[in-house]
Amino acid sequence: MLAIARFWAVFLGGALFGAGILLHAQVVCLRMAREEVSNTFVVWRFIGSLTFAFQDDLTQAAIWADEVPEAVIRESDRAGWTLMVLGGMGVVGAWFLRHSRRPGT
Repeated sequence: MLAIARFWAVFLGGALFGAGILLHAQVVCLRMAREEVSNTFVVWRFIGSLTFAFQDDLTQAAIWADEVPEAVIRESDRAGWTLMVLGGMGVVGAWFLRHSRRPGT
């Protein structure tokens, strides 16, 4: 029974930690896309907005990224850290789930 609990603690901890890393990677990509859009000449941004339907997927994603509020990005960053901390606690906590060693057994 203890082995099953240990397995699930490691599995869920690793899944949470991985989800936190994935969320951080998405936030970094979003910030990079926003930076690229803000570094683009104003006229090209306006033309890109007008011809949005004709742009490729990458350009559309960059234009969408510029419209995401900063508060959403901050909260996503915090959620990523929270997932990583909880996942790390699950993995480290699994180490403490072991049989007690009694003398003579």
